[in-house]
Amino acid sequence: MRLAVLLLIGFLAAPILSAQRSVPSDGQWLIERGDHSGTVQLSVRYGERGYSSNWSRDVPLREFEGLTAADMGGSGVTVHFKIVRSAGTLDCEGWFERGKGSGHFTYQPNPGFVAELAKRGINAPTDWEQFQMTMAGVGIELVDELARQKYERPTAMELARMATHGVDLEYVQDIGARGYHLGDPGSLVRMRDHGVDPEFIASLESAGYKNLSAEDLVRVRDHGVDGEYIATMKARGYQFRDLESLVQMRDHGVDPDFIESLNSAGYKDLGAEDLVRLRDHGVDEDYIADMKELGYAPANPEELVESRDHGVDAQYIRSLKEAGYERLSLQELRRARDHGVTSGFIRRVKARGYGNPSLDEVIRLRDRGLE
Repeated sequence: MRLAVLLLIGFLAAPILSAQRSVPSDGQWLIERGDHSGTVQLSVRYGERGYSSNWSRDVPLREFEGLTAADMGGSGVTVHFKIVRSAGTLDCEGWFERGKGSGHFTYQPNPGFVAELAKRGINAPTDWEQFQMTMAGVGIELVDELARQKYERPTAMELARMATHGVDLEYVQDIGARGYHLGDPGSLVRMRDHGVDPEFIASLESAGYKNLSAEDLVRVRDHGVDGEYIATMKARGYQFRDLESLVQMRDHGVDPDFIESLNSAGYKDLGAEDLVRLRDHGVDEDYIADMKELGYAPANPEELVESRDHGVDAQYIRSLKEAGYERLSLQELRRARDHGVTSGFIRRVKARGYGNPSLDEVIRLRDRGLE
């Protein structure tokens, strides 16, 4: 899976207008073996005027002019290579030791890139914007692809923003191939920022949710509804035409584990609203197990919801049992709780010479303010 551009510290620190940033003329590079065959992990470090930035991503080895796999595998090999992008070039030199290399680079912007942007009606980028595009590999091919998909013509600032947010040629092509031609370049950035990528869209499509709007994609992504969640919910009989019900269940913490715990407790085939209500009111596996152990396993889980809402839990039930009230119904327990009947109050009543009063008598004494 393609790694997103990581622009740390400098790009994600306090907001600084690009026009105020000076372009580094040089910096350091570090290369290690990549996660995939034919790639390397390239990290670039640079700084100007008191700030420093790191940039890192997997890059195909073919993008390095003058660097070979043999050079990388050598011992103490001195290297000189270039990373040539549409917007500029990094001229690098250094050395490699068994697959790991480091050294310094100098940066040269490409004036021809600015000229090509002008031919397409796009204003000249600032030096910093052009450097950002160089680092992210944003080139004329991306501009032409946006035009082909009938996007609004981006400004240089918008192109730089796309660069720093990981919206590259491959992303635009992949999204377009799935039918998403959003018109506004800013919408691409928003989708990318929220983790909407081709793999996520494919996972939803495989689960039966196709042709969703960009807003719906962002919404379900933000709420953690992905293909895996949908598939596991489907396996338990929960399938919805609209995604809103899935979003609601996900938001309220209804997941396969929660459903499985209810099934194990004997509460099966519950509707989505019932699941949400139980979850919201704290009727979970532990509460059900505690109540069951004390002999309370009502056929209708709504009784457990009401008991939970009234503060009737295992601790309260045990305290009343210790006070001599062992066979109370859930309704009686809720009534006692609502009237403030506690084991301590019962002991004080008995200490006043009332013997073994019924629950109704205890409630009457409590209501009359006996202390």
